[in-house]
Amino acid sequence: MRFAIFSSSFAPDWLIVSISHLTTLSSLRLKMLTKSICSHLLTTTPTDPGELTTPSFNSDLSPSEVKGCVAALTFIVLSITRVHSSTYHKEDEKPLDGTVVTNELHQLGLTRESAEGFSNIYDDFKAELVAWNVNTMSKGPSRLSSTNWRLVYGLSSGGYTKTTGSSSFEPTPSPAPTNTLDVQMSLQKTDNSRVSFTMSLSKFDELKMELENVQQIIAKEEARVNK
Repeated sequence: MRFAIFSSSFAPDWLIVSISHLTTLSSLRLKMLTKSICSHLLTTTPTDPGELTTPSFNSDLSPSEVKGCVAALTFIVLSITRVHSSTYHKEDEKPLDGTVVTNELHQLGLTRESAEGFSNIYDDFKAELVAWNVNTMSKGPSRLSSTNWRLVYGLSSGGYTKTTGSSSFEPTPSPAPTNTLDVQMSLQKTDNSRVSFTMSLSKFDELKMELENVQQIIAKEEARVNK
């Protein structure tokens, strides 16, 4: 089922699982958590799950489940904010109203009371969140000036690397993990900062697939906007 609060997309599986944990919270606790998340987003300070692990909050949730609750509500708040932001300058499109938000959250598993409580708290922050999101999107992310990657194969006697564009292997300065084939990536951004990391080939394939999906979504959105 597609949901308007997720830009007419399906709800992620992990979100459904986390919502099942949210249902163990009272409507008052969920409202407090929603308010905390909205406040922290506006101050760019992440919500600390440690604040929610006290017995007075809910002793039945494990630390990982608490983190899941925070992640789920943060995802919902950001998704609704993006929907509102996308209609910010479009008079022919109506933004989500509280009734739609409440009904869809109820369909996802929250009690009616908790869904209404979330919607009421979000409405208090909506204007600020939309303005914050529009301002964030207008700034845009740092652009990449170059990317480099290479295959790294490690043996017990030492490591060998294969750099992109090269058909030969060269010894690495230090030994690599035994019998592993990984991908080392280095991203150079326009602000002269650099990000380097290593991942397995399977993770590299997943990243490549996700980036291709994002590229298709962006292309479709640009085509829709330019009509």
